[in-house]
Amino acid sequence: MYNQIPAPESLPVHWLWFQVLLVVTFLLHLILMNLVLGGSLLAIWDNLIKKRKISSYSNLPVLLALAINLGVPPLLFVQVLYGHLFYSSSIIMALPWILVIPVLIIAYYSSYIYIKKSDTSPGFARGGLVVSSVLLLYIAFMYVNNSTMAINPSGWSIYHEKPGGSSLNFGEPSLWPRYLHFIIAALSVASLGIAVYTKFKSSDPDTDQVSIKLNMRRFAWLTLIQAGIGIWFWLSNPKEVWMTFMGGSITATIILMLGILMTASMILSAFRNKINATLVHLLVIMLLMIIVREFLRAAWLKDIFHPGSLEVVNKISPLIAFLLVFAIGLYLLYYMYRLATEKTEKS
Repeated sequence: MYNQIPAPESLPVHWLWFQVLLVVTFLLHLILMNLVLGGSLLAIWDNLIKKRKISSYSNLPVLLALAINLGVPPLLFVQVLYGHLFYSSSIIMALPWILVIPVLIIAYYSSYIYIKKSDTSPGFARGGLVVSSVLLLYIAFMYVNNSTMAINPSGWSIYHEKPGGSSLNFGEPSLWPRYLHFIIAALSVASLGIAVYTKFKSSDPDTDQVSIKLNMRRFAWLTLIQAGIGIWFWLSNPKEVWMTFMGGSITATIILMLGILMTASMILSAFRNKINATLVHLLVIMLLMIIVREFLRAAWLKDIFHPGSLEVVNKISPLIAFLLVFAIGLYLLYYMYRLATEKTEKS
């Protein structure tokens, strides 16, 4: 059944180095991407439908630029560990996948139109916001398609039926709950992000307290919805996959249960408007859920592939070079963000 899987490449160092780096860099990217996608959708609701003027949405273009830059490292590490699977699924959906690049460019400039034209051309600005949000939803959907297709080689036979590179993974039961799980999470994280931003950039205490309470309550309710969709997503996977988290793997089960308990505690903190406690909870939960995601990938690929089987050639210099460049890059991104936000505040 799996003779169509290409041979994997060797690794310069032990696979756990790349696994840890994948988790860490994906966490950084996910935080920013949730703020951008969720923030864009909330901006449509708040600024266009409810006519609320929330200044935190002015940071969307900067956050999107940072999200794009921090999206490169986890994508590279996925290709290092699972490249033979990822490239295969990318070929099967080649056309919609390659369109992610121009779509992302248009989404980026559309977000700038929303910010720069909001005073002079409000209608044009609203159009830019809607276009950017729709395109970001498209990108998220393509990534979910690729992620689900890469871990299920048994479905690659569709390429022989439609070799044009336009196939999507619509036959996968976990596709839609996984996608909705991502979207609701983005809305939830962005709501908390607005509350945190408002607290630390407070200029009108009375108005800001209303905004903080609104977004903390919105975060709590969205997280409750997210929990329900998470159960749907979990059960939409094959039984042998979700049973991994029901005692099949003690480590995976403990991590998932810990995440669930912390989520319940986080929701209580959010309803009580405890911003700092809620933020700490969220960061820990996001890390735990990314680790759960890796266990989920491993469960799908059980008896098919594990990165521990890859040949190691023991060349550590490329890893050292990457870590140095990555550290410098993080500092430069932080420095550019500070310059951009200081310029925005002065203007």
